[in-house]
Amino acid sequence: MRFLTSVRFLACILLLPFTLSAQKIVVISGTIKDQKQTLPSATVLLFSAKDSVLTKTAMTDGDGNYTFSTTSDKYYITASSVGYNKVTTAVFQLTQESAYKVAPITLAENSKQLNEVNIVSVKPVLERRADKLLFNVDASPSAAGLNALEVLKKAPGVTVDQNDQISLAGKGNVLVMIDGKESYLSSAEVSNMLRSMESSQIETVEIMTNPGSRYPANSTGGIINIKTKKSKTEGFNGNVSLGAGYNRFFSTNNSINLNYRKKSYNVFGGYGYSKRDNEQILDIQRTSLSAGERLYFDQHSIDSNLFDAQNFKIGTDFFLNSKHTVGFLIKGNFYNFNSPGSSVTSIGRSFSATDSILRTSANTKSERSNLSYNINYKGLLDTAGQEITVDADYSKFKGETDGSFVNKFYLTNGDFFSNGQIYRNQAPSNIDIKALKIDYTLPLNKKFKLDAGMKFSKVASDNNYIYENRVGNEWVNDLNQSNRFTYDERVNAGYVALNGEVAKLTFQAGLRVENTNSKGNSITTNQVTDRKYTDFFPSLMVSRNLNTDNIVSLTYSRKINRPDYQNLNPFIFYVDQYTYNEGNPNLKPEYANSIEASYTFKQKYNASLAYTNTSDVISMVLLQDSNSMFQTVRNLASEDIVSLTLNFPVTISKWWNMNNNIVGFYQQIKSPDLNGLMLNSSQYTGNLYNQNNFVISKAFNADLGLMYNTPQIEGTFKIKSMFNADAGLRYNFPSQAGNLKLGVSDVFHTQKARLASTLEGNDYTLQQYGSTTAVRLTFTYRFGKMTVKSARTRNTALEEEQKRLNGGN
Repeated sequence: MRFLTSVRFLACILLLPFTLSAQKIVVISGTIKDQKQTLPSATVLLFSAKDSVLTKTAMTDGDGNYTFSTTSDKYYITASSVGYNKVTTAVFQLTQESAYKVAPITLAENSKQLNEVNIVSVKPVLERRADKLLFNVDASPSAAGLNALEVLKKAPGVTVDQNDQISLAGKGNVLVMIDGKESYLSSAEVSNMLRSMESSQIETVEIMTNPGSRYPANSTGGIINIKTKKSKTEGFNGNVSLGAGYNRFFSTNNSINLNYRKKSYNVFGGYGYSKRDNEQILDIQRTSLSAGERLYFDQHSIDSNLFDAQNFKIGTDFFLNSKHTVGFLIKGNFYNFNSPGSSVTSIGRSFSATDSILRTSANTKSERSNLSYNINYKGLLDTAGQEITVDADYSKFKGETDGSFVNKFYLTNGDFFSNGQIYRNQAPSNIDIKALKIDYTLPLNKKFKLDAGMKFSKVASDNNYIYENRVGNEWVNDLNQSNRFTYDERVNAGYVALNGEVAKLTFQAGLRVENTNSKGNSITTNQVTDRKYTDFFPSLMVSRNLNTDNIVSLTYSRKINRPDYQNLNPFIFYVDQYTYNEGNPNLKPEYANSIEASYTFKQKYNASLAYTNTSDVISMVLLQDSNSMFQTVRNLASEDIVSLTLNFPVTISKWWNMNNNIVGFYQQIKSPDLNGLMLNSSQYTGNLYNQNNFVISKAFNADLGLMYNTPQIEGTFKIKSMFNADAGLRYNFPSQAGNLKLGVSDVFHTQKARLASTLEGNDYTLQQYGSTTAVRLTFTYRFGKMTVKSARTRNTALEEEQKRLNGGN
């Protein structure tokens, strides 16, 4: 009955726009370009000619196009972009009879001469927009040769911990999207996917701390949207990137992208290959109490991580006419991971009094493949700006992790004492995802617009964990450790959002509703977890321009974060005889309420104050059971975060520009019963990011990025301070068709994770580091015509569910 009620509610949301009558308005459209190509992300301002009052603002899309919806009157347009001179059009008259097409506006590059050195304005590394912070990857030479996960470590406010968990302004469970599409992968698989993506494929990283109702509700920690590069030329064109690096191991990263466009269709594709090897060192010191006796464990592990990945995309758009487009897209990621390693654990009555030594040799191999298919349609229903988009998606994920472990005990003099556990495991995983998404936009009049949409998704996951012990010369299946787990989930969602202007206020008020039906079945143990629930997620954004230099805004949103599929699987995965990972079938979704006030001065300087309360926090925890240490995921009772973010650029000289991003926050985490212990921890934390760009000449520019994090807490971890420095140098070829970039990451080899427990009685310290200091050389070349439009950006329906796939154990 609750499900039928939810369906009726969603239907009402979708039909609501058609019950509203639209006032006759006129759509203004046009294109911004330079002498060679169209310009994306240019700022376009619409002014009333009678009083020069700013009436509308817009930003060009990936094709350099912009649109305004307004009533008949006299107007003029001002267009600008970073590195170009501002242009103002002549006054034009609108009538209600037809749409108005503005002649293409051409911007001229802005260059200055200083002491016989040609200083050319370049795109800044960081840009602040009303609802997001942009990190322009290509503007940072030190980002060349990195993978996408390493790029995120450079982004302001973003933290990637020792388990590759991504947090934003102190908040975990961040939704990572690619070109506005969710990956539907779990946090572990998202990290693997990002490792397979090269920085040469990335244009911009968009950081949104408090997204509205149009975005998926499964984003309690905010959204990071990675926008990949798009070709902007007609006919045939493309780009190729070749890179190599060294960090004690040789690495290579290569990609190619091609685009061919005609009047009625566009075909595009890309392929990337990377091979990255590194070494990880883990040191853990811990104590445990067993049978009234305290034991001390001092563990030192070395793992060689051998990683290679391939990714591709193939797509086409068919332009049926000027208003209707149908497209197809296929994407794939394939990656292999091999991790041979060894560990030595000293066990005794103190860290200096060792009784025995456990030596473990291990080898883990993982193979992953993720294929997704998308069919989409976009239609402009009238000249007033009424629009509908439809996406149908199917994704297939396959993965398998095989591990083998040999544990042996030795005396302190090095003599062999006895065999410990000798075992191996296999963990195949198959996940199918189907989704349908519909978005609709209806301009109501000059000042109001309505957005509405629906989304339906279905996920089927099948995971099998096979554990075998070595008995004599044979392998024997251990039924107590083996487990098969299936998980099925359906989410029906709908949203409505009203955008408008009242007096001097601009607002967006939205409501999203999601109905969830899930069933987890541990077949081996016959443990079934069945859940059905419906949630409402309101959002509100209010902004006011006090004058041309001062803007204030206020946002509120409620969000949900559902558990990763594989985290619900209760299987146990051993690392060595005394260390293991364990799933949790009793995980509940977490809910977050966030409010944020921000102030922008001269469209350059920004300050924001935010508060977030999260209940049933889904968190990775490290606990002890008898003599063993295990990692699992638990619901913590609550988390409160109050944060202050400052972003301010500084021009030191005509050749040195600096951007500073500072995030300071207070965080408190509580959980009354966590494995029999009480958690109540709090911490004041600061994240400081300093980005410096140096224009050496017309051909050379360099950058230096500095990052410092003060101590912070995350779940049951207290993380010590960390400093990191990256540097880069770029040479631009005179033809402007390519460049050569030299980058050095972790210059001073200070990127080390140092942790301790915040749980009293859970006594351990952990340090993890590896071959993070690396030198990389990347060559990029563009070829073909330089005057065409790009492939259309897709917002597929397969976004939220793939985020939660988890085959990586």
